[in-house]
Amino acid sequence: MAKRNSTPESRSAKVFSPKGTRQFPYFRELKVRSGSYHYQVGTFQPRHRHRSRQPVPWVYIKGYWLNQAGFSVGTRLQAKISKGRIVLTPSSLE
Repeated sequence: MAKRNSTPESRSAKVFSPKGTRQFPYFRELKVRSGSYHYQVGTFQPRHRHRSRQPVPWVYIKGYWLNQAGFSVGTRLQAKISKGRIVLTPSSLE
């Protein structure tokens, strides 16, 4: 049984890597998750509220490594999508 006031361990990597010590390129493993859109079109119709929705795939990207790679907060991104690949680059519209 867990201690009552214990703090959970972080799910991130156990090895601390100080800023600037990583060699580029390096790889991060992410996971495509399942979600759904929650929006309503028109008036509420109770008979449709239990209708199953098709899952929407999504990816959440967060970490100090983004800043180390040159993607600071507020950077606009351009996504190039092809079969089996997504490439993110800073947008030239800044």
